Amino acid sequence: MINKFEKQLEKWNNGVLRGAQAKLARLLRVSTATVALWTTGKRRPSKGYAAQMAQLFGLDAYDVMRLFPATTTYPEFQPAGSTRSLRDAQIPENTYSADISSGRADSMPPQSNSVSLPLLSGPAENFSHYQESDVAEWWTLPRRYAQGVKYLAKDQLTPGNELYFIRPENNLLDGQTMLLKTPKGYTVKKIYFQDGKIRLYHPNNQFFAEFFPQQLRPLGIAIRKITDV
Repeated sequence: MINKFEKQLEKWNNGVLRGAQAKLARLLRVSTATVALWTTGKRRPSKGYAAQMAQLFGLDAYDVMRLFPATTTYPEFQPAGSTRSLRDAQIPENTYSADISSGRADSMPPQSNSVSLPLLSGPAENFSHYQESDVAEWWTLPRRYAQGVKYLAKDQLTPGNELYFIRPENNLLDGQTMLLKTPKGYTVKKIYFQDGKIRLYHPNNQFFAEFFPQQLRPLGIAIRKITDV
């Protein structure tokens, strides 16, 4: 049985599902693996890709988003009397947060066991105001792995492009593994204060580099690598 997105692909591809994913991937300039993940519901496309698909399919962008499983982190069930629309719920201020530690527990509506977090093409220096163009794609992940996490980012200075869950933090914290903006670029390293400088280490405790504190801008704490999930 095919899902809603596959039905739309079939309709768009003149009634033939075979080859539709590859055709869409080519037009959107993404990998066929990415489209396959959208199709299976393991990831959701960003709003930018949804807008492009809306033009291709002749649909509204929000109708396109409804073709995919509802795995965003706004509540699945709205409080009684709520008038917030789906569009309101999807603005950055109201969605894509795995942090459930704030607010009164007895007033919180039921939540999904999954969250959708943005994989950013570059680390957000002001995560609450990142643009759609900053989002490479959305990842659907178990909520238990993502407490306090706001987005995913890559270590741009280490071979292998390791991917990390990032919880925003604006202070340099001794002994923590942090996402940092350095003079060389963005990196995720464990930091230690020593003799007025900050020494950065790889996760295996191999020395990486040394900087003065004013040369580093902390963006967040790396909660875990995606490979740990």
